[in-house]
Amino acid sequence: MATLKGKARKRSATVKVKGKAKFPIPDKKHARNALARINQAKGLTASQKRKVVSRAYRKLGTPASKRKVRVTSSGRIAKKK
Repeated sequence: MATLKGKARKRSATVKVKGKAKFPIPDKKHARNALARINQAKGLTASQKRKVVSRAYRKLGTPASKRKVRVTSSGRIAKKK
């Protein structure tokens, strides 16, 4: 996986939690990793999780109709039916 330095990490960060940049998505590897680890993230609101999922799928080039997960109103990640 690519190593990001300070400024590049801050530029590519999707959300900031307690002043720290979280979920940098500069490439497809980081996007897949963000989708895999979104449920493990602590301190994210539902809207921040939606932002991470949306940005990851955009980076992967997946159209909205083909996306496999969604963020519920309570902030949980669920598979689409």
